[in-house]
Amino acid sequence: MVRSKRLRKLKLQMITAAGIFALAAVFLVFAIFIYRSGILNTGKKEVSAAVSVETVEVTPNDKNGIQTLADSTDYTAVVSQDSAEKEADASDDTDPADAVMLPEGIQDDSDQDSHSAVAEQMQSEAENAERVYLTFDDGPSIYTDKILDILSENGVHATFFVCGTGDRDERLRHTYKRIVDEGHTIGMHSYSHVYSEVYRDLDSFQYDLDKIRNLIYNETGIAPKFYRFPGGSGNTVAGLPMDRYISVLYSQNMEYYDWNVYCGDSSGRALSSGEIVQNTLRGVDKWKSSVVLLHDTGGKKSTVDALPAILKGLKARGLEILPIDQDTPPLHQYKTQPEE
Repeated sequence: MVRSKRLRKLKLQMITAAGIFALAAVFLVFAIFIYRSGILNTGKKEVSAAVSVETVEVTPNDKNGIQTLADSTDYTAVVSQDSAEKEADASDDTDPADAVMLPEGIQDDSDQDSHSAVAEQMQSEAENAERVYLTFDDGPSIYTDKILDILSENGVHATFFVCGTGDRDERLRHTYKRIVDEGHTIGMHSYSHVYSEVYRDLDSFQYDLDKIRNLIYNETGIAPKFYRFPGGSGNTVAGLPMDRYISVLYSQNMEYYDWNVYCGDSSGRALSSGEIVQNTLRGVDKWKSSVVLLHDTGGKKSTVDALPAILKGLKARGLEILPIDQDTPPLHQYKTQPEE
């Protein structure tokens, strides 16, 4: 009898212990689940916050290759980004466009071969030519002197489509004259490079055109005749049809030039000098006559570093490297609409 009671008591203790163990296991599993859920939620919040910050910081400047004027609803964002780029160049900081991609509707300065008149025009007008025209946009900058030094060392002349940077920064003012004195072609790329100002209307376009033309003339004694539209003539988001702006140039006996080779130095990510060299030479290999788009800004050191290898590669191909002049066939991305 005593033994039976002891057995029942032992069984009860075992059942109780098993129950306690089971409850402890359930509690442990639940605690682990809560802990892991907390970590995941925190991670999601951090990712969400990161995306949110990135969205706030990303202001329109580039996508798929063409730097353009935003449509009227995006003017504020475009002006904000353009001002940031100018301030970065003036203070020798890194160009913010090197590290970000842009929302839909804004593009950066690059090739539009697949949807422009470039291919047919260049092949027909320079069928037997083996020429390359190197062009540098957006200068002068802290790197303009270095670019000029490299070109001089290699006995090469190029074309500089400049803005009013040197008028706003006295340290850069001398470069306008140096460009001309060393035999390069100087062209206009607008004074402000702020799209909402340049393309607001035809009066604004003319005002900006007069400012950059007068600046170049006062600094160099040269009245420039060549123009490159900010964003290129092939942009699809200008405030007015591009024919209107083109007609302003033509009425003053000016010509504009786009490009058919893009080195990639204003794309959504910062490229290495090797990638810039590769992009340039690969693009040049497609054409008998090439106009290469490069950039001269404070955020484009990789472009400067790539220049010697680009020149070496072009020379190795036996190509003639020339500045744009009155004999250079016009290269247009935009097909002017016929008059009705």
